[in-house]
Amino acid sequence: FQAKALIPRLLIGAWAFLSLTCASRLLADEPIMNEMPRWSGGWGIQTVWEHRTERDLLLGGSKANTGYSEEVSVMHLEGVYTWKRSIRMTAKLPYVLNARREMEDGSGGKKIQRDEGIGDLTLALPLKKYFNLDGRSGSWTFKPMLRVPLSGENEYEVYDDEWGTGLGLSYEFETYRLFFFLGTSGWIYHEDEPFESHSSFDLGYNFEAKGGNGTILWETDFHYEDDGSETLLAGPAFYWNVNDVTHLRLAWQHDFHDRQGVLDHGNGDMFRISLGWVF
Repeated sequence: FQAKALIPRLLIGAWAFLSLTCASRLLADEPIMNEMPRWSGGWGIQTVWEHRTERDLLLGGSKANTGYSEEVSVMHLEGVYTWKRSIRMTAKLPYVLNARREMEDGSGGKKIQRDEGIGDLTLALPLKKYFNLDGRSGSWTFKPMLRVPLSGENEYEVYDDEWGTGLGLSYEFETYRLFFFLGTSGWIYHEDEPFESHSSFDLGYNFEAKGGNGTILWETDFHYEDDGSETLLAGPAFYWNVNDVTHLRLAWQHDFHDRQGVLDHGNGDMFRISLGWVF
């Protein structure tokens, strides 16, 4: 494992995104909707239904062929355990409900490829440093991560089926009305997959309503791979704290910029529904 190589590559990926959007964050939210239990012995579980549709087959920034789409539905099961306020363990296991993509068959026609079944497990150890200032509270996070291959090796796989090691860095704070999140993460895989980074910027408005409270957000995410692939996607999200135990989240994002370093699908939309419980 090239541990020393991860830090400069992580910084390069973060810089590339900052130069485009002036912000970055982890693409994948933490259980429970980033509202992990902040007390010793706290734990939670979360389910996330994700549906993504991509309309075009891309090579570089150009459409290699229109009319070759990809559609993926995934159910994520995620969990978190808090040993104490600053140390947690998280696990994320996806299950591909249905994945279908259209590819060129090499003779001018179209072939259909499908995938379903278990994806790759992601384990993480978020280490947090909290702060409380006048009218503002938040945290810094350093997060080692491990990807465990479980998905198989078929012609078409939504997940990589490779061991991977990653690091995540993030900063967030809240005021009475404002929510802010900034961070980045990077992954190195142990076989053929390219280095990749996930970055994002979230800005939200906290509100109170009868029966609960919530946040309305605008989320901007950037995915970069060193084979030349990059995707900038953004859209609104809605988080609702139902009763401190149950949490609900809806999110939609659109690809505003898509470039594929190898022939692959892009120019899509993604929708997520999350339901979590914390104890």
